[in-house]
Amino acid sequence: MTAHFTDISVSARYDELPGLIARIAEQAAGLGLAADDSLRLQLVVEELFTNTIAHGHQGDSEHRVSLALGRNDGILTLRYEDDAPPFDHSKFGQNFRLTVEVGGQGLGLIHGMSKAIRYQRSGQRNITEIEF
Repeated sequence: MTAHFTDISVSARYDELPGLIARIAEQAAGLGLAADDSLRLQLVVEELFTNTIAHGHQGDSEHRVSLALGRNDGILTLRYEDDAPPFDHSKFGQNFRLTVEVGGQGLGLIHGMSKAIRYQRSGQRNITEIEF
């Protein structure tokens, strides 16, 4: 990802979410994102982050989640990293549904709001890049 700016790093804890979303909104404004695009970005970040906590770590933990935003030639890219067990978001399309009683729409939502999703596993880290 070229020309990214301030990296954001937080613990994988639900109480970090409001501050994380506020920082994402602030950074999006700094990149000149329209309000609708900023809200879409915030929703995707919330889905990724809560999935990391709920499904990756089975609850709050001190594991770190790192994010970076960049904009190049009109394309916004979010880089999202965690050290949860391997999970490739790019392999699941909009019609994917988890078999859970509540929720299960997050992966479809992420795919529906993005132009491209790339995944790689580097050491013990999941690295997902999403283009908007």
